[in-house]
Amino acid sequence: MIIHIFNSISHTYSEPFFDFIEKNFPENNHCFIVLGNYEKQRFKRRKNLIILNSQDEAENLRNLLFQMKRAEKIFIHSLFFSDLVLLLFLNSHLLKKSYWVLWGGDLYYYKFRNKNLKFDSYELTRERLIKDFGHIVALVPGDYDLAKKWYKTKAKYHYAFYPNPVDYKYLDKIKNSKIEINRRIVIQVGNSADPTNKHIEVLNKLSRYKEKDIEIITPLSYGNQQWAKKVTEAGKKLYGEKYKPLLEYLPSEEYGKVLNSVDIAIFNHDRQQALGNILALLYLGKKVFIKSDITPWDFFKEKGLTVFDTYGLDNLTFDELVYMDENLKERNREIIAKEFSEEKCAELWENIFGN
Repeated sequence: MIIHIFNSISHTYSEPFFDFIEKNFPENNHCFIVLGNYEKQRFKRRKNLIILNSQDEAENLRNLLFQMKRAEKIFIHSLFFSDLVLLLFLNSHLLKKSYWVLWGGDLYYYKFRNKNLKFDSYELTRERLIKDFGHIVALVPGDYDLAKKWYKTKAKYHYAFYPNPVDYKYLDKIKNSKIEINRRIVIQVGNSADPTNKHIEVLNKLSRYKEKDIEIITPLSYGNQQWAKKVTEAGKKLYGEKYKPLLEYLPSEEYGKVLNSVDIAIFNHDRQQALGNILALLYLGKKVFIKSDITPWDFFKEKGLTVFDTYGLDNLTFDELVYMDENLKERNREIIAKEFSEEKCAELWENIFGN
């Protein structure tokens, strides 16, 4: 049996992944385990889905340990659960058959955590754990390199990615539906209400274009809602009716329509983040900015994808900000279609499951 462990807050990626596994690996014995609240996240009912949401945390951990001991392989989708970290630390014999599927924040906790005795002690436990993992799964090879550098791990690297929550086949249907005549330039800033998006810094940088015919959108439906409030206040103050915060959760197809309406997307993260958004935007032929000193920059360049440097925003005229050669847009689209298709995704996971 192969088990997959998710946190309930990762619903956006976990549910499409469950569907993907059941579609592409129906003969495999996969079990999905979610730590958290079933009703709140409204997971689809499945025979092979276990929700450990008892009020008795000790009971949850006993049940989880029972499943982990039975499993042939254990996939930990984001190492963000302190109870799971402790459980693995105390049962280190499970690590050789465990696969840490990197998400981003779980790796970069090393760099961006609060530096005090409590968090440093927890990080010391994580360090001993990560060093002995048998396997690491990551989309961006540079993230695996950082795991080796920071944690001295000898885990075997596996290249794979999640199916995009916004289906590319659906994006094909809506791609040409955008009205091009007499419309505003739509600029997306960030992908969530996580402060690591550093929205306000970008909103301030773009304010010199506020007299232009633009619309600024910020997806803020999940993450830190206090930060979402600050971003919303700053956006409205700077741009008035030209600013549109996205505060309500949107189903994947509705969010796909939002991405299709975008002309430019600007991401200001100091680490790997928002890859699902970025890949969908590149597939749609949008102009995407990320920082040139984070691991996805080299990854995208090695794939032949064209992205632009967030650090260069200050030096751009409005025309330079907006312009992107049509041939580059089409090339991005072709590369995404080839390298990040569902078929490619299934091929990579099949290699891991059968390894």
